[in-house]
Amino acid sequence: MQFDVVRSSVEGAVATLTIDRPPVNVLDSAGYGELDERLYQLSRDQSVRTVVLTAAGERFFGAGSDVKEFAALNDVTGPLYSQRTMSVRARLYQFPLPVICAINGSAYGGSLGLAVCADIRLSVPEARFNLGEINMGTLGLTQHLSARCHNGTVRRMVYTGEPIDAQTAQAIGLIDEILPRAELLPRAYELARTIAEKSPMAIRYAKECLIEAEKSALAGAQFEAERIYRLWGTQDKTEAVSAFLEKRRPQFKGC
Repeated sequence: MQFDVVRSSVEGAVATLTIDRPPVNVLDSAGYGELDERLYQLSRDQSVRTVVLTAAGERFFGAGSDVKEFAALNDVTGPLYSQRTMSVRARLYQFPLPVICAINGSAYGGSLGLAVCADIRLSVPEARFNLGEINMGTLGLTQHLSARCHNGTVRRMVYTGEPIDAQTAQAIGLIDEILPRAELLPRAYELARTIAEKSPMAIRYAKECLIEAEKSALAGAQFEAERIYRLWGTQDKTEAVSAFLEKRRPQFKGC
């Protein structure tokens, strides 16, 4: 497989995955596929004990999924697209090793979804976070965010699509630490090396137990998926995407 978007490197027991798609690290279907394959490869590498997930540049960890792909999606192709992106997040969430996300800039939509599925999230202070799916006439991440963050602010993010800053994200549990840019990756690697020194079997079992503890909070994931599938075929989704691409205000009809 050719990798154009997701770089991978291993130093000692720590692997690094870097999303690199200038200028804002938007992920299209191919990019999600690369991330999925990189994670699969690392899961089979016995020398790796922890993973650091980050991105290139300073403005964006990721501006989300590629909205240009949304225009052609309907009630048939939309669910297939969602299933693919959800499967990548599921692989990241269930990855057998701890994943530390070093958020080097703002994280929107699907990119925020990747960060939420990591075990530990570190961020630069200037980063902003949003769920813009509602602005595309669809939704997403209601279950993962509700499972890991305080629910009131999550509801506001889901309903409005408006961003929150890093300080608010830390207050609701979305971000674990806020660090100056120069300290972000060094801190991520410090944590990664500390974890890598522990018993590999104990760490794997610990992660399995932590995932098990969240199962009840994520019980509605299939319910969420079914609603997303229905939204792909609506006129409002088509209008929302068209308005976004044409930089105008959408006119919704509720159908």
